[in-house]
Amino acid sequence: MLKKMLISAGLIAAATFSSLASAQTVLRFSNWLPPTHPITTQILQPWAAQIEDTTAGRVKVQFLPALGRPPAHFDLVRDGVADMALSVHAYTADRFPSSYGMTLPGYADDAESAAVAYWRTHQKHFAPLDEFKGVHLVGLYTHGPGHFYTREAKPVAKLDDLKGMRLRATGGIVQDISTRLGVVPQFASASEAYELLSRGVVDGAMFNADSVDSFRLLPLMKNAYQVPGGLYRDTHYLIINNNAYAKLSDEDRKAFDAASGEAFARLAGKAWDKVDAEAWEKMKAAGYEVVVASDDDLARIRAEGDALRDDWLARMQKLGVDGQAALEMFKEEIAKVEAEK
Repeated sequence: MLKKMLISAGLIAAATFSSLASAQTVLRFSNWLPPTHPITTQILQPWAAQIEDTTAGRVKVQFLPALGRPPAHFDLVRDGVADMALSVHAYTADRFPSSYGMTLPGYADDAESAAVAYWRTHQKHFAPLDEFKGVHLVGLYTHGPGHFYTREAKPVAKLDDLKGMRLRATGGIVQDISTRLGVVPQFASASEAYELLSRGVVDGAMFNADSVDSFRLLPLMKNAYQVPGGLYRDTHYLIINNNAYAKLSDEDRKAFDAASGEAFARLAGKAWDKVDAEAWEKMKAAGYEVVVASDDDLARIRAEGDALRDDWLARMQKLGVDGQAALEMFKEEIAKVEAEK
């Protein structure tokens, strides 16, 4: 009798385990970033852990090595090669015209306020453009303000010193404004910057502070030309395959959504601010010469930014979007978030 009871209990336990295993949803995330990069360790992994926790383990995000180059990740998710991915709007800038306005010079010296403001602005002004058609948008954010960094032999005391320098750049605003300032931008994803610098292909890079450290560029450069408010800020997006999202139960989708959207933007922004501050300290310890842009140089940067803004406003008008209203909201929401701190 006891033997039968034990067998029966074992069968029930096995059936229960099998049921739980089959109920778990594993989302395959193609991650082109290094496993130690702050985006992975301080943004994506905490976000994934929150979802796994709030769904009692029913939804798990599995991080895989990159299934393609960084610019290909939108299509990889749309086509179901991966369930999820994160990428940079500027890698395929023509696909996301609205994000350009959120990357213009100035506006914010931190990432958290700009990231949250961007999500709110997108939801009100840009969502109708359906730029994420074919996938489900999970989250948006901006990294911290971008600056100029150069090799030891290429010090920068003023903006004119950058003329003719070949600097690593993303697409979009970074290409446009640096060209107008006399820089020769070299397009490359962040993960390709080390090779360009180590081989001497470029004289430096345009990045937010942390990327100098997290992409192992710290020993390859020695100068920073800091632009108050930022020369630019790249915007990133997090997406999930439509079918993968639809397969989540109502309860799990609710938990997934709660961790995403504005909550994800705030998580990402805070993480960027933390690692950017740490990176400046590391640059200081490594003997970097840090020069802050003069008022005259800053005025030149803002003037070029204004010209690019006007071009963007015209593009938005053709798409039926009030770009000026979007920029005003962006600035207002930045101020609101900053006031909350």
